[in-house]
Amino acid sequence: MYEVLILAGGLGSRLAPITDTIPKPLVPIANVPVLERLTAHLKRCGFEKALLATCALPEQFRAYRDPNLTLDVRESSTPKGSAGCVKELAPELAETVLILSGDVVTDIDLRAVFDRHVENRRKATMLLTHTDSPGEFGVVSLKKDGAIGSFFEKPSWRDTCSDLVSTGIYVLDRKTLRDHIPDGVCWEFGRDFFPALLADGIEVYGETPAGRWWDVGTPESFYRCSMALADGEENVVGEDCEIDEEASVRRSVLFDRVKIGRSRVEGSILCRGVRIGNGCRVPAGCLIGEGTVLEDGVVLSPGVKLKGGLIVHENAFATETGVFGTLSRGLFGDERIEGDKETLDAEFLFRLGRSLGSPGASLRLGILHGASARAKFCAELLALGARDTGAEVLLLGEGFPAVASFASRGYDLDLCVCADVHEALGKVDLRFCDRLGLPLSRDKQRGIEKRMRGGEMSVCVSPADPIVPEGEDMLLNRYCRYLQEQVCGLSGVRFSVSRRDEPGEFLYSNARTLGADAEYGTGGDSFTVSPDGRRAGAVSAGNKELTYWHLVAIACESSPEKTIGLPAYAPDVVVRYLEKMGKVVLLYNDVSDSDARRAALRVPFVNDGVLLCLVVASILKERASGLDAALSALPPFALRRKLLPVAPAGMEDNRARVVASLSAGNGFPARVFWRSGCVSVFPNASGGFTLLAEAPDPDSADALCRMAERFI
Repeated sequence: MYEVLILAGGLGSRLAPITDTIPKPLVPIANVPVLERLTAHLKRCGFEKALLATCALPEQFRAYRDPNLTLDVRESSTPKGSAGCVKELAPELAETVLILSGDVVTDIDLRAVFDRHVENRRKATMLLTHTDSPGEFGVVSLKKDGAIGSFFEKPSWRDTCSDLVSTGIYVLDRKTLRDHIPDGVCWEFGRDFFPALLADGIEVYGETPAGRWWDVGTPESFYRCSMALADGEENVVGEDCEIDEEASVRRSVLFDRVKIGRSRVEGSILCRGVRIGNGCRVPAGCLIGEGTVLEDGVVLSPGVKLKGGLIVHENAFATETGVFGTLSRGLFGDERIEGDKETLDAEFLFRLGRSLGSPGASLRLGILHGASARAKFCAELLALGARDTGAEVLLLGEGFPAVASFASRGYDLDLCVCADVHEALGKVDLRFCDRLGLPLSRDKQRGIEKRMRGGEMSVCVSPADPIVPEGEDMLLNRYCRYLQEQVCGLSGVRFSVSRRDEPGEFLYSNARTLGADAEYGTGGDSFTVSPDGRRAGAVSAGNKELTYWHLVAIACESSPEKTIGLPAYAPDVVVRYLEKMGKVVLLYNDVSDSDARRAALRVPFVNDGVLLCLVVASILKERASGLDAALSALPPFALRRKLLPVAPAGMEDNRARVVASLSAGNGFPARVFWRSGCVSVFPNASGGFTLLAEAPDPDSADALCRMAERFI
């Protein structure tokens, strides 16, 4: 019976192109395979044998001979998930088993953890560590007795509640594994097993023992670990490498048989057999796949990842056109994909279209675009890629992101994309809505990211023609009818629209159709809709500013709906006010589908600034009053937002730990109360943080924001 099980079945797609030819556990870290480092440490901890579960590239594991342990390989021809393969191997496991991911490097005393688990008669123990980038791992919060209170597998940054993360090292009882993993399904430890244990009331204990731990699942973490274990050497250099004496190679990782001419290489990873000619420049963050050749004079831009087997011809300048490097934290920002036109080019958009649907699942996809010809071209490329995988595609024509939220519901779509190009900035902007009209949950985003990195995609031999709605069924015609159906007549209502862009024109024209005396300008009560149409604000006739959240509070308070869903970053003062007015407020985050997200359907104006303005105007008509009176009925509050960027490279950043110490551990960002108000802290997809200060007046909100920034 085996006390140790090493999981080595993953594809390692995040570490591509290194893992295109080498399974992740056999990738060399400072010239020693990850697996060999792991088994050497297990031997030091007193273990003598282990079971190795594999799936991808099994022939390389069969050829591997471990110098430290008796290592027995078990192959699986089909992926079953990390927990699913353990269930299959349960008959060979001891009553208590240490389970490790094959892509970690550690010097933690694993025998001591194992023995404590047995002595305390636990059913499940998870090893934890602190990290500055918790969104890449399973994030946990601990109770005072050391039991895990909550577990979230790879949450979005905004939903990160702690800086404590799973190391992928567990001690589990065989009976617990046998009883809580179903047969014949793909079952993951982070996504399925541990959340199920907690839901069933089974205590899972977390330990944060002394020692070092590295995950080597991404090029960035692989590089950091390699340099940390370089024994003081400036570079990690494999066997049979040739470096010209006039070359400049600094803080780089070179696999075996790399050849470098009179060139400059800095802070990069060169895989086995890479050849670099003379006069080349490889700046920091580059990763060059196995066997790729850079001929003389080639210049790479920072962060470029090149696949193996390429020949980059003489004097070329190479930039990254895929998802790796330029978007190293992930393809998505908090709610969108945005990048330079040179990066989000035709190839990228076609591949993205092919990645939108899951293999074997039908997809009904709607695509709309901004007014420019380039935006329309982007939409057509997305549609072409999606049709290539058999998706049913609706080409919806021109629109803006708020219209995409309506389209998801109005056309019964699984997914809706709004593509736009900001020519002055040279940026492509892609916004996504799920079937509820909300931004994609993080698990859906990660599915798209995984397929973009080269995961399995469906291929349709005879793709269907796209559907193009016509006449009254066209998107903007249906959107106008929808706006007018949601609001009673506005005859006698007077207000102005401050901006004459596309969302502003929709507000103006539909208000006029509903009978309002609307005009462009800033006199009297004046409404402003954001350029994407999703937010709105106003200025009262008495020159008082109403933010988006003031308008949301007015609209929700007057809504006939008892239960409403608001995003997790809704100001606390708004939530408390609505609860005082008898509403049940459910907050939703970016984790997968929930009752709170479904409750957002009851208040669609929260994600549609045009509709929000029309609803508020209708409420003012019913009350026979204006914005000044509506504002006076609300509790006084002012909001100030402050972006805290990513810490400079090399500087220790403990903000994630500080935020974790303030979090309630419920999967939502930290909210801190001071005498003068409240501050919410939201990690951003970029890695920085956003502070949202709430106080009764603007001066207090400014002061509170500054104080919170110093504290964080």
